[in-house]
Amino acid sequence: MTKNDYKNSRAQLMAEVQAALTSGDVDKANDLMGQVTKMDSEHEEVSKAQANFNALTDVAPTTMDVQATSESLTPVTTTAPTKPVDSDEEDPRYKSAWAKFAMGKPMDADDLNVLDSVNQAYNAEFTHQTTNTPTLIPQTVVNGIWKLAEEEYPLFADFRKFAVTGKLTFNKHDGIVSGDAQWVDEDGQADDEENKFGQLVLDGFEVNKVATVTWKMKSMSENDFITFLTQELADRIGVALGVGASHGTGVKQAKGVITLLNEETDKPQIKTYTNQVTYQDLTGAMALIHSTLANGTVIYANNATIWNQLANVVDTNNRPIFVPDTNAGGVGNIFGRAIKADAGLADGEILIGNAAGTGVMNTNEGMSVAMEDHVKSRKTDYGAYAIVDFGLLTTKGFALLTTAPKA
Repeated sequence: MTKNDYKNSRAQLMAEVQAALTSGDVDKANDLMGQVTKMDSEHEEVSKAQANFNALTDVAPTTMDVQATSESLTPVTTTAPTKPVDSDEEDPRYKSAWAKFAMGKPMDADDLNVLDSVNQAYNAEFTHQTTNTPTLIPQTVVNGIWKLAEEEYPLFADFRKFAVTGKLTFNKHDGIVSGDAQWVDEDGQADDEENKFGQLVLDGFEVNKVATVTWKMKSMSENDFITFLTQELADRIGVALGVGASHGTGVKQAKGVITLLNEETDKPQIKTYTNQVTYQDLTGAMALIHSTLANGTVIYANNATIWNQLANVVDTNNRPIFVPDTNAGGVGNIFGRAIKADAGLADGEILIGNAAGTGVMNTNEGMSVAMEDHVKSRKTDYGAYAIVDFGLLTTKGFALLTTAPKA
């Protein structure tokens, strides 16, 4: 059985399952679901064999050459980064077909063809080992999920985004150890230049979050259902990625900015304060940012820290330095730097940095969703799945002010 035959047969069986459940014929529904399970098991064995074959195939990673500045990134290999499918380029029928599939509604031949045509390339490129073959979420829905997540977690939002299948490697110039440009006498000789280079490798971590929907809620209109599911998945995925951008541990997830700052010897980019942050604390933290990255600096803190700490900072003349202003995408500014409320930061943490110039994120595999019905509880689980990774080109673009003492 080819992949297309499997997908078409499975979709047809699932439609028959839904019809049986709608008519109240539970025995027939259970029998059909048994057939689906058997079909999935057979397909999974094929998928495992294909995955083992793929693992033996040596695919050269995409490599990019960058400077640790706010300049744009450019590829240096023949494998160029790919951008996600633009919502304007997507077949407008796919969103409706996908919604019917997700809601378990009857699908005609045109719906199945549209669903298959979009997912054919996706499932050919990625081999999944799940009992429910996932379907690619419409780009308009994905855009909505990212947008909602980014509104709550602006640090994550400010990372530069890439969509490169496979491993993405950044060659970065960390600095000149010796031999930088210098003044010399007419007959003098300049020192040989010694450069320090490094690499940032984005390999990919799995993000999988589940939203549970009752069958009664699936009776709503397609547009209402998509809006609801977008919000549910954004809430769950947003927490994982938004908190991960700052506090990711590096264990089965990407390392966050604060984790990277804490790992450095002597923690040079971290300053502490006691009780109330002062004018001198902020200027001292700003001084830690490298000059080439200072122009893109943003101040990130959670809502409580903004209004309990930053809004109460005064200068040497006892005048507040916080300026309420929503025009720059935040709630205000200090020293002309936008202040953005980020729910991923803990109380007392003030993260200052140039995320747009130093933070990079790669979506290794586009967001998809797999579904699982529960007959007894009359609920459906929607599991959103993606492979992403992020990191910093340099830590010199960030500084952390915190009440916690250095470990």
